[in-house]
Amino acid sequence: MRKLIIAISLMILFFSCTGNSGKINNPGKEVAFRFAFLTDVHMNTNNADVSAAGLKQALEHAKSQNIDFVIFGGDLTDLDHFQPQDSDKANSIVGRFKSVVAESGVKAYFTIGNHDRYYTFNNEPDPAGFKFFEKNYGDTYYSFDHKGVHYVILNSVQINETTRNYCVGPEQLEWLKTDLAAISPETPLVVVTHVPFQSLYYPAMEGVVKDADMFSNFKEVWDILLKYNLKVIFQGHQHLYEEMLVNRTHFITGGAVSASWWGGPLLDTEEGYMLVRVYKNGSMSWDYVDYGWDAGK
Repeated sequence: MRKLIIAISLMILFFSCTGNSGKINNPGKEVAFRFAFLTDVHMNTNNADVSAAGLKQALEHAKSQNIDFVIFGGDLTDLDHFQPQDSDKANSIVGRFKSVVAESGVKAYFTIGNHDRYYTFNNEPDPAGFKFFEKNYGDTYYSFDHKGVHYVILNSVQINETTRNYCVGPEQLEWLKTDLAAISPETPLVVVTHVPFQSLYYPAMEGVVKDADMFSNFKEVWDILLKYNLKVIFQGHQHLYEEMLVNRTHFITGGAVSASWWGGPLLDTEEGYMLVRVYKNGSMSWDYVDYGWDAGK
């Protein structure tokens, strides 16, 4: 099934540093509000000054677009390689990230990525690596509402104990069903995940089809979402800007604030973020925005 979806999607994928979902954008519609999706900042101890400056520039650019809030799509910082004795480093780098966000004055929501896991908490092992994130940012999966739109933030870096692949775990699935049961089927729904439902990263980068770096039970989650007024799924992890439209679902992989890990563009994807317009009739459109970072400076 996954390979079939990927094969179909190959026909409609495009990469661009200034992409536009023109298929659903009607300039005559009145914008109700805007928000931004920023993913894969990858702030770490080796690039703290550069990544802090880049994140500040990206947030300033997004703020200039009259957004109501930002959603971070995961891999905010790189913690997963830290050892138990590195707790001071983990606190320092997360503190720096949070400080840049707070100084921007922009309301922010956070998604957990695989690199946001730190496997020590209060000097004790944390096998899942989620407790440090929860202490600093809040729940690893949750929902919120804004001006008539329902947002679901997934934790797609849970691990399937049998296959060892990324997944959305059983408890989270039950939570998702309960959460969505409380909204009207007509309510516009936006879903955010770090690890993609679907992606063409490997065909683009290596010329081969792989199911790596997609969470394993995506179809089970997708089937739940299709019962509702699903407008778009925003994804991170891949650092490429992709658009796929499959079975009336828009899958948008949102590039990366860091592009090629602060080393310049990855293929044709510059450092950037998704700017999303929500119209008063509930429809949406989006662009991938190059916020002007120059990796060579």
